[in-house]
Amino acid sequence: MLEDVVENLSNGMVINGLIVYAKKISRGRFREEVNLDLHLKKEKYEDRILDIKVFYGRPPYHTPWVEFYDIKKTISLGGEIIEYFDSILEDKLLSLFSKALKEGESIFVEYYDDEETRRQLGTGLPPPVSRLGYKLFELGFTWFKDWYFAEGFWEGGIKLQGEKPNEESIARQLKATYENIKTFLKKEQSAEEHEWYVIRAIVRAKNILSKLNEIFKQ
Repeated sequence: MLEDVVENLSNGMVINGLIVYAKKISRGRFREEVNLDLHLKKEKYEDRILDIKVFYGRPPYHTPWVEFYDIKKTISLGGEIIEYFDSILEDKLLSLFSKALKEGESIFVEYYDDEETRRQLGTGLPPPVSRLGYKLFELGFTWFKDWYFAEGFWEGGIKLQGEKPNEESIARQLKATYENIKTFLKKEQSAEEHEWYVIRAIVRAKNILSKLNEIFKQ
């Protein structure tokens, strides 16, 4: 449950030999919402990682969701610099909250400082083949929405939303992902050259397609 995750972070958790804890937990805009100011600590050194907003839900009208925002690209612990993106820290935090979300519930992750994801989504690549989207797909999210407004209208920063499927929606969503990725790969086959972020997306696309081929054969 999300309440358990919040409690664990308030007490502090060890991830890869470092202590991750919510230095401050404050009430959000609604009584069901809390804000976590997450920090990383090693001995006498500590630095902020990101902020997390948790909405516990308001049945039967609103389902729970989680949002990661104001993410620091690099974290400094004395003379040690830790990169957040593609780190064990990022993977553990995403996994921790993902496991607490059930069908129909969402996670929102800001990607402004995530260069690879920003380039991939900014050029219209399917969300599951982006750096961040692939991580969420592997964690069981099958529906995505890219909250990016090209006209300059910002709503809490650019972020990717992933939603957990229910029994009625999972087949439809996976089929849509399958078709979108096939279209993406077919289009890229005709290109003479690829940018580095497209090459990485192609590798992920082939991995997803292989897994979905096995599912649809059953």
